[in-house]
Amino acid sequence: MFRIKNIFTVIALILFPCVSSFAQNWEKEGSFYYLNKETRANFSLPGAGPNRFGAKYLKYDGVNFLVRGNKYWPDYGRLNLERNNMFSVPISPGIRINELHLLAGGNYSNSYEHDALMRLYGDKYFYATLSVIFFYRDGTFKKLSVPVFWDWFKIGPGIWSKNGATIKSLGQNPVRDKCAMFHITFANPRPLEPVQSLLILDSWIDDRPFSDVFAVTLRSSDQIADAVPRKDK
Repeated sequence: MFRIKNIFTVIALILFPCVSSFAQNWEKEGSFYYLNKETRANFSLPGAGPNRFGAKYLKYDGVNFLVRGNKYWPDYGRLNLERNNMFSVPISPGIRINELHLLAGGNYSNSYEHDALMRLYGDKYFYATLSVIFFYRDGTFKKLSVPVFWDWFKIGPGIWSKNGATIKSLGQNPVRDKCAMFHITFANPRPLEPVQSLLILDSWIDDRPFSDVFAVTLRSSDQIADAVPRKDK
């Protein structure tokens, strides 16, 4: 259930959509758009892993992701989902979106050590829910969610899917020791309907996020204004 602050955030996003420039937020290749990591504007949360991916892009299940940050970053950067934050994906209001793809991993700092009930399951048990909300121009919205088991709780490879939301285990995170990594897909239930805003949110205990979302890819049938061509180096 949303807290009061979250409800006001959602209302603000609907009534007062973002009007700032989206220049340089995206790189593109065909109908796929990669959220850029040239600045901390989007991946503002530091830590979690060093900035040492072998290449700028990784590809899983036929989808490319921009994973390596600016060369001066000491880490690869994450979406800021701390303290009940909801990340507003920087889209131009009114575009059509087919799918949202995420690369995500767990957060070592989170366990149930401060929750007396959940601690009964053990301090190696990690569970989270990652969600997206598609807000459409006609005033309606759709929420999709995936359940996630993080880090030391080893469940092996597998896929979970329901109502257009899919999570697939990719095994070991290449830049984080003993951490799992997942490819998460949210298929827009109404791909022909213009999207006004798009939010990513995380479950939490005591305002601490469970998830490290460090790469975002969109597939859109529209052109995102000011997106630059993919830059292989």
